[in-house]
Amino acid sequence: MHYGEYRINGGIGFAIKSPFNDLTFTSADQFEINDRRLDPMNLVEQRRIISILEAERLQFKFDAAFKVNIEGNMFTHSGFGSGTAITLACFEALHLLNNNPITQETLIQTSGRGGTSGVGIHTYFNGGGVFDLGRPIDNMQHLPSNLVQTRHLPLLLDQFVMPEWDIGICISRNIPNKSQNEELEFFKRTCPISADSVYETTYHTLFGLYAALKENNKSMFCAALRAVQECTWKKLEREEYGQSLRDLEASLYLCGAEAVGMSSLGPSLFFLADNVNDVIIKMKALSVDCELFVTQPQNQGRVIKHD
Repeated sequence: MHYGEYRINGGIGFAIKSPFNDLTFTSADQFEINDRRLDPMNLVEQRRIISILEAERLQFKFDAAFKVNIEGNMFTHSGFGSGTAITLACFEALHLLNNNPITQETLIQTSGRGGTSGVGIHTYFNGGGVFDLGRPIDNMQHLPSNLVQTRHLPLLLDQFVMPEWDIGICISRNIPNKSQNEELEFFKRTCPISADSVYETTYHTLFGLYAALKENNKSMFCAALRAVQECTWKKLEREEYGQSLRDLEASLYLCGAEAVGMSSLGPSLFFLADNVNDVIIKMKALSVDCELFVTQPQNQGRVIKHD
């Protein structure tokens, strides 16, 4: 996230079993998106997806468009990669409905996703953990993924099977998420950060998080996760939510969490503990106004069922 010599962006992350999206597609003459989740995409975001789908349909001269119903418990703009997953699913469905096979790489390129991180695009297909090295600098500014226009996909360093750890999820009902415009303003206000800050984050990510996941070392992962939260980039992301997020994190630690992290630009938190369910029970006793549940890493990609 600095003005480096080699590459821009990059990241580490992993897929989880919940929250999830469930999309049902049926052939139609025109595209229609019905987002039935409690926290749906707004109309501007829906129109943006429909616009690029119409361009794809025109390019390939497809007969069929589709109507899609989106259900599930995945919140929008909360750090779970829902925008990437929904966009990829829509493009994949368009080609399947028109009996036109498409490669994984072409599908990613066509969707326009993966501009800042390869985590979402690679876990969509295969699940597990992902460590990528971003893309060539190509004289572009730092932007949120949905606004990046580049020919280069993130360079995948490794994709691996995640340890079967319990992961706690905490989604505050009182901390509003960021819109796409707010994400853009954050990038403009924050980037670039100093090279030293990037080097520090890279150290804790590579020698801490990545090594711990590869060696199934939960205590090392927790130590590295705590360290990353104090590095400049993640600290700036967390500060977007002020005291409310700090208080929520403090409550999780008070209830027994060993490490707490914020997923992407948040505001959702995830945590690890000796007993995640016990932390959740104690948090509920505090009457904290949050969605709290336990999940596990997902080592499988999207599941397609069709008639």
